[in-house]
Amino acid sequence: MDKNLNNVHEESSGNDIDLFTNYFDDDNNDNYADNGGRNSRGNGAKRPTGKVRIRWSAVAMLALIIILFVLLIVLIMIFKDEITKEVHKNDSSEQDVPAVVTTAPPVTTSETTTTTTTESSEVEPTSPFPVETDITVIDGVTYINGILIVNKTYSVPESFDPGVDPVAEAKLLEMYDAAADDGLTLWTASGYRTYDYQRELYEAYAATDGYDAADTYSARPGHSEHETGLTFDVNDPTSAFDDTPEAQWLKEHCAEYGFIIRYPKGKEDITGFMYESWHVRYVGEEIAKVIMENDICLEEYFGITSEYPD
Repeated sequence: MDKNLNNVHEESSGNDIDLFTNYFDDDNNDNYADNGGRNSRGNGAKRPTGKVRIRWSAVAMLALIIILFVLLIVLIMIFKDEITKEVHKNDSSEQDVPAVVTTAPPVTTSETTTTTTTESSEVEPTSPFPVETDITVIDGVTYINGILIVNKTYSVPESFDPGVDPVAEAKLLEMYDAAADDGLTLWTASGYRTYDYQRELYEAYAATDGYDAADTYSARPGHSEHETGLTFDVNDPTSAFDDTPEAQWLKEHCAEYGFIIRYPKGKEDITGFMYESWHVRYVGEEIAKVIMENDICLEEYFGITSEYPD
């Protein structure tokens, strides 16, 4: 019985070796069939083939490759985000450098702000007036930027006798025609005066009202704009003219012809004379428009005074 068992064991062992070899070798499939398909599972059982094993290995390899590829993409995305963050961080650091230098310590910034606010409250609004000036004196006559100046500070000599300025007279008549087109009548009540005539008028007013009062509405000889040949009194040279339609038209349109209201209302302390709605002075259209549009007087435009020396 032991011998028979040994024969059976040897036979089984030999078959097992053949089965193991054929299991992993596709080329031995025919050998497996020749052996009658014997294995531990019994005759007629279907054995696993090498092709099935290879197919599963290929699938496993493909899955592994896909996993590795996905991991690679994930790693690339992670590193890309990190690099982008680092670049942005560096850019932010570079941009923040000037800000740190500018703000400096909080205390310094606060002090600077306080100082600026204080200075701003003390600075008056800027104004284009007075304009830059070029003063020229020719034979005792003062010109500022080419404009003849006569007031209580600046005078003309007794010998100065220019007569009526032809350009100013032509513009005056043109203005009268424009007023007529609007249904108004303007005329000249007083124009050019000589030095001697101005002296007679002034002395007559002073004799009536006193010199102090006369100085508020009449110029001393040599200080009257009528002596320039550039000034005209329109219509009624009294306060009765102030509220007339002609006075309103004159104020609104005189600059269009190069004239200004020489002694405007509210500027008495600057011009040195009372308000005269009828008194126009020719300075040219450019300057006239600036003066009238800004509601200033000639003294403010040039930054000059109008005060008698005594």
